[in-house]
Amino acid sequence: MKRIRTFAFILLCALVLSSISGCGKKDAADGKTHIKLVHFYMDQKDLWQRDVADQFMKVHPDIQVDVEAIPFGLYTTKILASAASGTPLGDVVLIDDWFGQELFKRDYTITLDTLFDHDLKKSDFFTQFFTVWRKGNQEKAPLMAMPACGGVTALFFNRDIFDRAGMKYPDTNWTYSELLTAAQKLTNAETDPSKKIWGFIVDDGTSTAIDTWIYSNGGKIISDDHTRSAVLEPRSVEAFQGYTDLVQKYRVAPAPDPSQSMGQKFMLGRTAMMMNFDVSKQELGRAPFKWDLTAPPKGVSGLVDRQNGQAFGITRTSSHVAESWELIKFIVTLPTKTGINELFNTSMPVYKPLANSAEFIEGEPKCDRHALLAINTGHVFTLITPGWQEWRDHGFDPNIQDMLAGRKTVREALTAIDQSINGVLSRANQ
Repeated sequence: MKRIRTFAFILLCALVLSSISGCGKKDAADGKTHIKLVHFYMDQKDLWQRDVADQFMKVHPDIQVDVEAIPFGLYTTKILASAASGTPLGDVVLIDDWFGQELFKRDYTITLDTLFDHDLKKSDFFTQFFTVWRKGNQEKAPLMAMPACGGVTALFFNRDIFDRAGMKYPDTNWTYSELLTAAQKLTNAETDPSKKIWGFIVDDGTSTAIDTWIYSNGGKIISDDHTRSAVLEPRSVEAFQGYTDLVQKYRVAPAPDPSQSMGQKFMLGRTAMMMNFDVSKQELGRAPFKWDLTAPPKGVSGLVDRQNGQAFGITRTSSHVAESWELIKFIVTLPTKTGINELFNTSMPVYKPLANSAEFIEGEPKCDRHALLAINTGHVFTLITPGWQEWRDHGFDPNIQDMLAGRKTVREALTAIDQSINGVLSRANQ
């Protein structure tokens, strides 16, 4: 995910927001209540206007929804600056999970528990995706934003490579031992890069695959209460060693290449498997080979999957909470179902009737979306904390890259990561 680099820059940017007009208003000219929806789906801005705002206003003719789409990098700058300065940005705002806790720490959005309990039913939602949208990422804390889509980590595989080898495709019953065995069989001995076939691609920390691997295999990255590092716990060290062995010992995966993302490497058609954000299926819709996806393998901890997602919050500066909540309910339940596959870049809706709808299950690109739903039978977790950007981008990722490339031992890399995480969380939790 794209992330801004320093919060100091955000504070400076707060000055830019001082010229932004206040949130929702009553327009004397048309007699309607005006509310402002702000999002970063630039590629889908016409869909959001047509399939969301316009459809909502047909049902609620007394409410005018003014939509503003802002490029993602600028959006994160603006919304974090808005939270720091208290300057209005909109009534309903889209929130990405990695910066949500920074907003909630400042009470940028209002709590939604009472509204949710009054109008919606928990049984209609995949509620395991709710925790990251609660203050402090704690299960019983106030709900600060309403989740709309839940991304998960999927195991993607190149069907052509499996077919040429005469091997069965991965499925939801696979274990990590079976993944390694398949990767060993599918990795060839070629030294010519144009002919080399790799069994697997490792995540260098920039995706959710390494987290899923570590937790599935009994390890942890942070403590359950999200207050300290857990990377040096014995089972964590063992899990990180197992991941590194894919590159250094078994040689079924190449060392990470920072010039290419995992998705870009997989698109070349010379890798049998990768674990990545499930939205990678959108890019793979253009792949020159046959592919599919399934749930990640099961480890000693069973089926465990690192989640991500997006949600909508009502800003504390909004003057029209009731109208804003009506819009959020419409977005997350989308009665028309029209566009549900495209609105969130093919991510799975958190509202079960939408996730199980033909509009989503049979959406493009075609793949085994029932396998994505099956992931919800396991344990879906998140690692987002205040200060996430700092410890992940500047502590975790570079040390994982050094570890996988052999520039640091597993112990050296984890010691550095441990110090980074503990330093950031001790400040963030004060």
